[in-house]
Amino acid sequence: MNNKYTIKTYQLKKELPNEPQAKSLRFVFVSDLHNHEFGPDNLLLLQEIERLNPDAVLVGGDTMVGKADSPMDVALDFITALADRFPVYYANGNHEYRLRIYPEQYKDMYQRFLEVIHREGVHHLVNRSIYTEFRGVPVAIHGFEADRKYYHRFKKADMPVSYLNDIFGRPDPDYYHILLAHNPDYIHTYLKWGADLTLSGHCHGGVMRLGEHYGLISPNMKLFYPYAHGLFYGENNNCMLVSAGLGEHTIPVRLFNPRELVVVSVDFSNKQN
Repeated sequence: MNNKYTIKTYQLKKELPNEPQAKSLRFVFVSDLHNHEFGPDNLLLLQEIERLNPDAVLVGGDTMVGKADSPMDVALDFITALADRFPVYYANGNHEYRLRIYPEQYKDMYQRFLEVIHREGVHHLVNRSIYTEFRGVPVAIHGFEADRKYYHRFKKADMPVSYLNDIFGRPDPDYYHILLAHNPDYIHTYLKWGADLTLSGHCHGGVMRLGEHYGLISPNMKLFYPYAHGLFYGENNNCMLVSAGLGEHTIPVRLFNPRELVVVSVDFSNKQN
């Protein structure tokens, strides 16, 4: 068992049209756990998240491994323990998506996952949005589940901004918008759609990291992948953040590419000030 991971912290700023009641919010982003354990029952990871004391935990998918008859206890126990402590907003990754669309292959795995999600009161966002507030700050969280054609290896399908508009509508400028979008391949679509912050994973840092952003290879087999990790800004000062994730599968190798737990702190101000 490898209990090592880093904490990667990002400090962001946002001007809102109305005076925010809280000057800052903190979110923890968990992505690509893939049944990995940090201490028995992930106790070390849970204790660290408790120490960070976020306003909410955002899960970007792939807590489990989407293989037939693969154990799910680690992922389900982690979700249960997390939801007992914090508000949890969960978007599917490609592994949850796989379980959902191929029940003949994966049997009841997705149903078992849903039973835990619903029982524990997790906000499960499958192409839907929640408009809420944290300490008086209006926040919209959108969970995007891309169609399987957007995960094809060796070929990248076109994703127009209208695809996101049809699912979520246009972002309301009175809110701080967070888009949970597992696959970073479509960074330009996400940024053009207009979320203030897009959170992605999927690449596990590219197996071997080459600097802050590049990875040796992406899941769709693209070499020297430019969006494997880090923070990327759009034209309107919005951004996409890609986590290297907390686990891996199939290729259990990481070179210059530590597992990471991501912390996002957002400082708010009023446009009129």
